[in-house]
Amino acid sequence: MLGILKQATKSVRLIGRAGCFVPFSQNLTRLSRLPIILQSVRTYASEAKINDKKVETTKKEEESDSSSSLFGSLTPNVSTKDQLVKEKPKSEKDELEDTTPGEISYVAPKDDKKLQEYLHPKPYKTVNSLLSPLKRRLYLDNVKKNGFFKNGDRIKLPDGSLYSMKLTREVIEALEPSIYLRSWRMKSSVKKTNPVLRALKNLPLKKAITQLHFMQKKVARELAEMLERGLKDAESMKYDPNKIYVAESWVHFDGSPLKRVECKGRGRSGIIVQRFVSVRFLLKTNQTLKRLKHEENARKNNKPVKSFLTGQSLRGPVSPFYKW
Repeated sequence: MLGILKQATKSVRLIGRAGCFVPFSQNLTRLSRLPIILQSVRTYASEAKINDKKVETTKKEEESDSSSSLFGSLTPNVSTKDQLVKEKPKSEKDELEDTTPGEISYVAPKDDKKLQEYLHPKPYKTVNSLLSPLKRRLYLDNVKKNGFFKNGDRIKLPDGSLYSMKLTREVIEALEPSIYLRSWRMKSSVKKTNPVLRALKNLPLKKAITQLHFMQKKVARELAEMLERGLKDAESMKYDPNKIYVAESWVHFDGSPLKRVECKGRGRSGIIVQRFVSVRFLLKTNQTLKRLKHEENARKNNKPVKSFLTGQSLRGPVSPFYKW
């Protein structure tokens, strides 16, 4: 036994009690070290066996956990279907609470419901929202009878009762079917846009769109897109597109113009101011034209007859030429 240990100590360094490498001499004289070496070898072997046992126990525990419930051996085996709990559908508030304050969730503009409702509000008729049920019925019957609302006209209901309703000019204009259009920030000026809008005054909607298609102004293209959008709105409101015309249009300065340097020769420079405008359109139907024509005829008929010539003789020199 001592001979075997002597040969092994020539090439191998064993660990002592102090925890450092200790070289043994070739002549191993003291036998007191022999039990120490054997004891250290036994300790290493016992530690390896303990580690193997730990690995086996962990594997068994994993297998038992996969087949049993979440609480291991404390509870009996339960199927996975019973363990699953039906989750309630999360609302928008819960989703906002789940997100951390530093995290920003991106939403596409097309998927944002609130943004789309703001950009494309649902159309509504002012007759249904501003008038009571009785006044609404009288107003619609009056329009059906005359083609427009006529103040003071008597309306007979199916039950035999007679009613007459009078409204102010502002209320009549608000109740008449109309389409309001507004543009975004357009790269132009009020001076350039006004002549284009004057050319569209009181034109039918489709004719105004064709006029803008053949105009050489840069603003005409964006204005044509606006009127085409109004044509779609008229169809959604179930109005006749052939009976819609451009009643009003105006333009105003949109503010915050852009300024940049204009480089010139001989060390000179200037400032180029780029202005922005926004345009509004008010489209109305043939009902408004009928009312305006009726009011004009009534104004002419109620006008008193005037005679500027009197029965007195002419005094002063009379010119031989006719004067307009």
